[in-house]
Amino acid sequence: MSVVIIILASLIPGVLWVWFFHSKDRFEKEPLGIVVKTFIFGALAVIPAALYELPFRSFIAPGATIFTYFWVSFFVIGLGEEFFKFLAIYFSAYHSSEFNEPVDAIVYAVTAGLGFSVVENMLYTATFGIHVAPVRAVIASLAHASFSGLIGVYMGRAKFGSQPKRDITFGLILAASLHGLYDFILLSHIASPLFSIALVGVLYYYLRHQIDEALSKSPFQED
Repeated sequence: MSVVIIILASLIPGVLWVWFFHSKDRFEKEPLGIVVKTFIFGALAVIPAALYELPFRSFIAPGATIFTYFWVSFFVIGLGEEFFKFLAIYFSAYHSSEFNEPVDAIVYAVTAGLGFSVVENMLYTATFGIHVAPVRAVIASLAHASFSGLIGVYMGRAKFGSQPKRDITFGLILAASLHGLYDFILLSHIASPLFSIALVGVLYYYLRHQIDEALSKSPFQED
């Protein structure tokens, strides 16, 4: 399989998703430079996440127990990936002067999540074939965007609220838990994969609601 095809099959959907969420910020759009920076930091977060997960990969071989699937899903995959995506958001955008309203946190968080998903989708496509690219372009990309978007909701509250440590900790735990549940369903086959897809759909609509709510309070509405 051509490397170029693998890259394009993963990168183009990721960029389109970034554009889609970026377009929802109607009043003061984020500069392209910091959006690209956050996307790249999200993509690079795959490296430490993969190194963190590597020693545990053998635990989820076929035939593993439900308990093993549970702790690997929640404490390795969910917590590990969301933690490193959080760091990507924190170091690329959190302290930027452009991060000046709560909705910005969601935009940057989703962007980092999509950067992460692009690299992950490339790896899956290279391993399992081009036929997995469409499903991952839609479901896996939106899943990563939604999980990271949850962190963004609480990073926005942390940035402009009075209890930043509490808000960031809660957002990270919530995103990691839902990410863990998503993977636990897929790995353990304890329920139909449709439940994971439904979870992503619910999270997406919740995220859209949070974006609309943040925009309703934007100080830039009259600009």
